[in-house]
Amino acid sequence: MEQKDVVNVLRHYRHDVLNHIQLINGYIAMGKMEKAHSLIDDLVRQAKNESHVSNLNMNRFAEEILTFNWYPHAFFLSFEVVSSSNDWSKWEEVIVSFFKAMMALFDTYVVTGEDQQVFVMINDINGKGLEIDFHGTLSTDGKWHEDVREIKVTYAHCLTQFEWNESECYVKFNVE
Repeated sequence: MEQKDVVNVLRHYRHDVLNHIQLINGYIAMGKMEKAHSLIDDLVRQAKNESHVSNLNMNRFAEEILTFNWYPHAFFLSFEVVSSSNDWSKWEEVIVSFFKAMMALFDTYVVTGEDQQVFVMINDINGKGLEIDFHGTLSTDGKWHEDVREIKVTYAHCLTQFEWNESECYVKFNVE
């Protein structure tokens, strides 16, 4: 990684951390200790997930998911890692490709201005894979069906479930 990339990553991370510290200080100043503790718990949970995704031996995927919310999207991405394995490296290429395809699909069809959430579960409970769960508003007219069909064809060997309506989309993707 070039030095300017490292500096950029540190700048974004520092900005996020300072925002959270300011929120915690604000809650404490207002005497809202329960909210401050809740935010601290959320930050600890987030840090643990960031650590877990960084330890899967998929550096490109970790970079994609850890920096995703730093860029403009019509939705917010959160994730959780539930894995006992630390080496997913042989599946990284297909996982990164699929992740980018799904995020591009949402970027194209999510209705802006609403509370839109995408949750990604990375797990090896029943084989290694991802579960992607979108909640919000989708514009499923136009090319939506063609784009979904293209994803289904491209990743047919890994897709085990792909369901949607105008307010949610659930996709299960297994590589093992």
